Amino acid sequence: MSLIADPSAGRGTDQAALSFARTLAAGAIGGGLVGLLVGGVLGRLLMRLLAVTSPPSAQGRLTDDIQPVGQISLNGTFSLFVTTVALGAIAGMIFLWVRRVLPPSRRARSVLFALFTGSIGGAILVHDHPSFDYSVLRPEWLSVVSFVAIPMLFGLLAPSLIERLESPGGWARRGPAWPVIGAGVAALNLALVVVALPTAAAFGIYLSHTARAAWRSDAVTVAGRGLFVLMVAWGLYGLTADVVSIATDTPSTAPLSP
Repeated sequence: MSLIADPSAGRGTDQAALSFARTLAAGAIGGGLVGLLVGGVLGRLLMRLLAVTSPPSAQGRLTDDIQPVGQISLNGTFSLFVTTVALGAIAGMIFLWVRRVLPPSRRARSVLFALFTGSIGGAILVHDHPSFDYSVLRPEWLSVVSFVAIPMLFGLLAPSLIERLESPGGWARRGPAWPVIGAGVAALNLALVVVALPTAAAFGIYLSHTARAAWRSDAVTVAGRGLFVLMVAWGLYGLTADVVSIATDTPSTAPLSP
């Protein structure tokens, strides 16, 4: 099911709104769960590995995220988990949008979405020289690989879980409405502010026959695929600029880098 499907199969605006909310909840819950496992749990393990492999001079110093190297605290771990759940929930809702222009095969969608999240996410997470995380922590290649692999693995796993939750027999469709919607809201937590406007715009399109027809048109499909390719290329461009900066120990001068 697309994020913006035809609500005419429902029984009025209330049913359409509920169906729309369940779809969004599937994206937020599925994305949030994968975000927790990949970004939270795996991310914490990789951070610990980098602390162990880094020199003694790095221990106790603050990372780019203002966390002391080599120290694991309950508050820091909880904050990481909440953040990765929210980021995963946002990324899960982004998948509901971009799958409109992805292939019908679930495997192909997952691979292409992984390319999308790996390039954009990697470009955002990897910083140029002299960033602490990529200049002081060792080995530098492990830092780069880790923080590209995390968003890429998210993109590979999240689509399958989201679409299972959203399927006719999935919990997001068959579960009690308010617990489903409440779980989606809880996954987003403070990120609700970020998704409020795009969600309102999507719902407006969802209820308008004219806007829906335009959304499903060939022109929008072609434009969407072009934009998808440009976003991936932009991410790869930014990631390449950061890697060159780290490898040469010089700040990046690449314009318009993510």
